[in-house]
Amino acid sequence: MPKKAKRKQRPEPRTPQQARSRRTRQIVLDAAVACFEAKGYDATTTAAIARKAGIAVGTLYGYFHDKRAILLELLEGTTKAIGDYVVQSLEPTLWRHADPRQSVRRLIDALFHIRTFNPGMQRILWERYFKDAEFRQAVQAIERRVRVALVDLFEALQADGRLRVTDTAAAAFVIYASIEWTASRLMLESGDTESDAAVEAASDMVSRFLFRD
Repeated sequence: MPKKAKRKQRPEPRTPQQARSRRTRQIVLDAAVACFEAKGYDATTTAAIARKAGIAVGTLYGYFHDKRAILLELLEGTTKAIGDYVVQSLEPTLWRHADPRQSVRRLIDALFHIRTFNPGMQRILWERYFKDAEFRQAVQAIERRVRVALVDLFEALQADGRLRVTDTAAAAFVIYASIEWTASRLMLESGDTESDAAVEAASDMVSRFLFRD
């Protein structure tokens, strides 16, 4: 009985050390975003990504095992950028001597603005949310990080006697969930004019909820 031919093993992806290799890796990532946005994740192949990047498929496998590995790296960069941007706006020292309603307006702006961070990737992230536990965990990690920062901020404002609400954890959950949902819907469906109006309405709602008259 003839022996089965052994499947050729792909080389282990390498961590680029030289500038040229780092540029090639970035070209692959950029090409993947373009392909995912144009065709969706499921319909995109590594061959299509390699063609878009102008390299051989074998070269692509030298950097990434498969398209999921590419997407996970893109996801990591996107989620870190989102978390960093929002959390820095929640630093209590920035709120302590400022007009609370103006601070809320800046916070809501920040939460809406993160939808402009690589929006194509964010659409793909939501597409994968219910299909892949690792992507779902990444979304939840952003939420946990922002909600912890919100609670820290609210507790500082509560200690200063500026907060109307008493349950800071519940307030953080309600505010994050409502703004996240509104911003996501606008990212997926609407334009800039509606976003401006929504930011104003959300800022007024959150200010009335959080602060004493």
